[in-house]
Amino acid sequence: MMNEHQSVWQQIRGLFAGAAPVRAKRSYKAAKINRLNSGWVTEPTTANRVIKQDLRVLRARAREMARNSSHFRKFLAMARTNIVGPKGLQLQGRARLADGSLNGPLNKRIEEAWWNWTHQETCTASMRLDWRAVQRLFVTYLIRDGEALVRHVEDKKNPFGYSVRLIDPSYLDEMHNETLPNGNRVIMSVEIDERDRPVAYYLTTPPDDVLFSRKKERKRTRVPASEIEHAFLVYDDECQVRGVTWFHAAMLDAKNLAGYNDGVITSARTAAMSMGFLERESDETEFEGYEDEEGNELPVEIDISPVTFNELPAGYKLAQFDPKQPTQNHAAFVDTILRDVATGLGVNFFSLTGDLSSVNYSSARVGLGEERDVWRELQDFVGTHLCRPVYHRWLRAATLRKAIELSPEQYLEAQNPMWRGRGWRYIDPQKEVNANVLALENNLVSLTEVLAEQGVDIQDHFETIKRERELAQEYGIELTYGGSKAADTAADEEDETAEDADTGDEEAG
Repeated sequence: MMNEHQSVWQQIRGLFAGAAPVRAKRSYKAAKINRLNSGWVTEPTTANRVIKQDLRVLRARAREMARNSSHFRKFLAMARTNIVGPKGLQLQGRARLADGSLNGPLNKRIEEAWWNWTHQETCTASMRLDWRAVQRLFVTYLIRDGEALVRHVEDKKNPFGYSVRLIDPSYLDEMHNETLPNGNRVIMSVEIDERDRPVAYYLTTPPDDVLFSRKKERKRTRVPASEIEHAFLVYDDECQVRGVTWFHAAMLDAKNLAGYNDGVITSARTAAMSMGFLERESDETEFEGYEDEEGNELPVEIDISPVTFNELPAGYKLAQFDPKQPTQNHAAFVDTILRDVATGLGVNFFSLTGDLSSVNYSSARVGLGEERDVWRELQDFVGTHLCRPVYHRWLRAATLRKAIELSPEQYLEAQNPMWRGRGWRYIDPQKEVNANVLALENNLVSLTEVLAEQGVDIQDHFETIKRERELAQEYGIELTYGGSKAADTAADEEDETAEDADTGDEEAG
């Protein structure tokens, strides 16, 4: 028996003697292709290719959602409010003297001249929008369409010699692509050179605008890039030439939610109606129906007016139709979808929906802090890609037109102002003010930083306080705000409470 078993094992070893050793495969699970992920893409694509394929549809759907979706309208309003604010991004001069100190008189002259230009009769070529309205529309284009176009206009009728014009991004035809004889490429109506720098923009009349024109043909105009500011957020590829709507990651969820809500509303309306059908009890009973005066057959109808008693035709019975509304998990389902929508838009669920039922101070502060960082980033983007180039063009035109008198040295000093965006109020004023006071006392922050969080410039703040004190002195009013006296009183009360506690402990001992 032992010999037989040994011979069997020798035969088995012989079979596997020449076989290659089995090695464990090292691979990424996300790269495997099987029946469960067969619809997943397998080839990488460039940003421009994907944008070219989907840009028109995305823009059309984003605009439809901005018109008809309450949550997307709310998000656009939030973007305009948090980025632009009630006063807009404000110019703050930073021209300096030879010793490095700020040139106050020069900065004030520039700011006043700029303020005079920001009115609607001089700011825009159409004379319809002032500077704050330009910023709001710029943000709308940037968020809704993913890109904004601003054209610099040399306006001879303007006392400053300069105005701006906002152009609908749909004037850039994404289907216009070609290679020019000089080697430049036109990608989605943007002409770029060998370094991918914009050279020109081809503005093509959109199909919708042709309907309002006498000439029923689309016109294409080449505009040098020096006359256009094309702003869009770049996150995927430096060679990207067009922007994508901010809504893209949330639109499908919102559209599905809208369809679900329509179904629920239809079901609720159906369930709220009392309806029924007439059934024949027996085929033996014959009912000839009702006829009008001319002998025409009339349908059988039941009057559903209040306090009405109907007589059914002979041989018929009433079968009631009573649909039920399946809304047991409606609220939870809607909240789940809206959380995905809020995540896709980059805001908090409670900010988008106004639902504060599950929010406390700590969660609100953490959530709003992260959200406000997004708004600050977009504020800086608007200041860099709209305010800064427009200001430089305005300063040059205003200086040439003598709308503001500047020497060459002053002109150079005025080139780098600061754009101050809006700030936000405290979530819990008492705690946050006390924390700021403690940080100031320990030199952890500066007063400039604390005021900047509120959107307040320290110079404006000090000037306002000075004017208030001078005005109060003029009227014989003493301004007292408590300040350190209130803090000292609170500290004394705490000390007395501690002493009383110590005394009670000693007596108890």
